[in-house]
Amino acid sequence: MSWVTLVSTVLGAVVGLGSAFLLERVRWGRERDERQLSAQRDIYVAYLAALHEANQALRMVSLGGHPPEVSRDLAARAAFREVGLVQVREHIALTASEPVVLAADAAFQALRALRDRIAQGQDVHTPGYEADLSTYDDRLRRYATPSAKIYRPMH
Repeated sequence: MSWVTLVSTVLGAVVGLGSAFLLERVRWGRERDERQLSAQRDIYVAYLAALHEANQALRMVSLGGHPPEVSRDLAARAAFREVGLVQVREHIALTASEPVVLAADAAFQALRALRDRIAQGQDVHTPGYEADLSTYDDRLRRYATPSAKIYRPMH
């Protein structure tokens, strides 16, 4: 066996192993990105669902749908707290890009303003309620409308 045959065999093995390693590395990176994007999407959807649940629970309180022995203030705060909105908001803050965190926080702040209005005894028929609800809807829409700029995988 000549040394040329041996060198070409070794070189072929190195190229083959190198390309297999490179392909596996690219595949691993793509799978990692897909898992991360899926986890982020799950958190985004959980936050959106918690916002909707809190909004519906607050609406029920504003219409008097809470036990009479519980003050309206406590009922509004409980409706906001019981859906786990704050916990999901923490997940968003830890995992999302800054634009997503800002959009999520804006929706949270608008819903909290609505909660405070309801806690003070106002309801769907009180002047100003519709304006706060409209602000919340606008901020919710900004959060819920995915765009390439704010919903991108984190690295």
